[in-house]
Amino acid sequence: METGDIYRELSRKLMMENSEILPRIWRSVCTEREARVVPMLPGTVVGLAERAGMPPGEMEKTLESLFRKGAVFESVRDGEIVYRMPRHIVQFHDATLLWDGAPEEMNDLWVSFMDTEYAALLELVTQVKMPSFMRVIPINRTLDAQSRVLVYEDAARLVEEAGSIAVVPCVCRKSQKLCERPVEVCIQLNRGAEYTLKRGTGRRIDRSEALALLKKAEEAGLVHMVENRSGMGNAICNCCPCCCEMLRYASNAKTAGVLAPSRFIARVDEIACTSCGECADICPVRAIDMNDGPARVGDGCIGCGLCAASCPAGAITLYEARPAEHIPS
Repeated sequence: METGDIYRELSRKLMMENSEILPRIWRSVCTEREARVVPMLPGTVVGLAERAGMPPGEMEKTLESLFRKGAVFESVRDGEIVYRMPRHIVQFHDATLLWDGAPEEMNDLWVSFMDTEYAALLELVTQVKMPSFMRVIPINRTLDAQSRVLVYEDAARLVEEAGSIAVVPCVCRKSQKLCERPVEVCIQLNRGAEYTLKRGTGRRIDRSEALALLKKAEEAGLVHMVENRSGMGNAICNCCPCCCEMLRYASNAKTAGVLAPSRFIARVDEIACTSCGECADICPVRAIDMNDGPARVGDGCIGCGLCAASCPAGAITLYEARPAEHIPS
């Protein structure tokens, strides 16, 4: 296989065969020798060494290098480490941007990719109704008293129940650099925490610091997001609408499938509303319309709770609008 073809093959495995930019990103991450190992995954050191005709010690060093760069991931099966490719483009994006030795060229290529080619993938995700990559979870204190909140819809409870916690920089703000909101606020839990600690891309924190980071994120107008499935998950991202790879496209109907809303929707008490406009200003998807009267919440509401948290009159709450089945198992 030609050198250029191997990088295009890796792009194809991430559903981006026709990308002009992603093969260049792969090239900036992997040497040609490393790149030829990645399509052989999944596998163990010994199994991959046999397939590649490479001494096991050399294969182990190659996989360690790819792991540090964010190009491969580890899992343990029957007591052995099994290496695999990134599951999707978002995982590859996030892991490589946290690579400590990443060349500046790679960062620039990712920014270009996210600003141009990424939308085409999200349109496909939306059209075929693939499960969204991430899901919004609400600010708990903004919920209606009658709402039933599942553990994996409550950022604080996720933190309280996690066995291991770490924090990493937000890769979106780190790369896009479009705002001055806090960067070190993305929380890794359990396996996600141990992964980032092993790579050296984050630092271990305790529950009290994690809870303080959640509060700091809410005060900065950041949206809590988790993986779009039930259960603990591996991370709580705290995202801004200007840099975030999800929120930036969530308000466009063609690409909205990238992000699942929470099970909750904002509701305005029109009598209590003073029409100050704070909610409209902070809404990350511009779903609130003032229109010379009380605030009105549109269909695009993602149920994050930022509007309710910022309302000086306390006129907004989140109410339960979708069943528990809204969250994939």
